[in-house]
Amino acid sequence: MQALYNPKVLLLALNYVGIVTASLGMLIFIPQMIKSLGDYSQMTVGWLTMIPYTCGAIAMVVWGRISDRMNERRWNLFIGCVFSTVGLVIAGMTMGTWWALVGMSIAAMGFYGSKARFFAMPPMFSAAPGSLPALPGSTRSAISEASSALVCRGHERSHRRYAGGLYGLALLGLLAAIVCALFLHIPNRLSSAAVGAPAE
Repeated sequence: MQALYNPKVLLLALNYVGIVTASLGMLIFIPQMIKSLGDYSQMTVGWLTMIPYTCGAIAMVVWGRISDRMNERRWNLFIGCVFSTVGLVIAGMTMGTWWALVGMSIAAMGFYGSKARFFAMPPMFSAAPGSLPALPGSTRSAISEASSALVCRGHERSHRRYAGGLYGLALLGLLAAIVCALFLHIPNRLSSAAVGAPAE
């Protein structure tokens, strides 16, 4: 119960809501966005849809190695949120051109690159580390509905070009980045333990 009222847990949940709502909102509608680029077959749309996911998968692995070598989570998570925000803005500004696919690929790199960083942070708390991801993770169903509604609403307002919805998702990514940069002051337990360990 104490974990549920822990301000850092609530801030993690807020960060999660921002980044995952943006992630689902874009990834659910990627096939339709690619379809709007031209009169392509379903097979071609499927192959093109793989591009952002492939970029995201590569980023998740490479970014994870970099974060482990640096033994740092918070600022790597922040950079992932920034990547997603910038990618969404690029996709929104260039919707209808192939640059939109580039923007979506950058955003996917931020989405997937930030996931491992995020779920590595709750165990850094001193109390009940195994239960802390449950609160942010439990919001996923509501997030999925909210992200779909946001993109559909933006789609209608921007003359069915998805740009409005992408800008709305970019604001959520920006919110996640702000929370991470200003409020997630979570110590690195490994570094703290190393500093406090007696010399042999």
